[in-house]
Amino acid sequence: MGTLKERRQKQLAVVGAIGHEHFMTGVRMLYACRYQDALQHFQEASLLEPNARGYLSYLGLATAHAQRKYSDAEQLCRRAIEAEYHRPEHYFNLAEVFALAGRRGDAIKAYNQALSWNPNYEPAQDALRKMGVRRPPILGSLPRSHPLNVFLGKTFRRRSLPRNAR
Repeated sequence: MGTLKERRQKQLAVVGAIGHEHFMTGVRMLYACRYQDALQHFQEASLLEPNARGYLSYLGLATAHAQRKYSDAEQLCRRAIEAEYHRPEHYFNLAEVFALAGRRGDAIKAYNQALSWNPNYEPAQDALRKMGVRRPPILGSLPRSHPLNVFLGKTFRRRSLPRNAR
């Protein structure tokens, strides 16, 4: 028999594992567009693991999709960013909330913040591309269609792409 402290640690580990399983199920439901189910799983995960602040941004995104409570969703995402400011997925989830709320400018800023933490974060790159946002021309004093901008843009793009994407 273990001590009371050992038993308590074991119980907390089990609760944490169950909370993480709810979180992972919520992510699967979110990507399957089953927003109400995702919301329930994220709520359960947040209750079981109140110190796992990263769950909050996903809870916020599910809240925005399922209940259309955009201000509540924004606050949840911001709380996750305060706790884990270096994680691009939290900025991405905030951007998605902004996009759902019709706040395009704020969404673009949040996508760019995600990319500032990880320039290769593909979901943010894809979202910006879908929104029609392009990088500024290399030489700002010349129009985008100028041959120098076209050549330099292609050259820099080739250098930034991974080898298998060329």
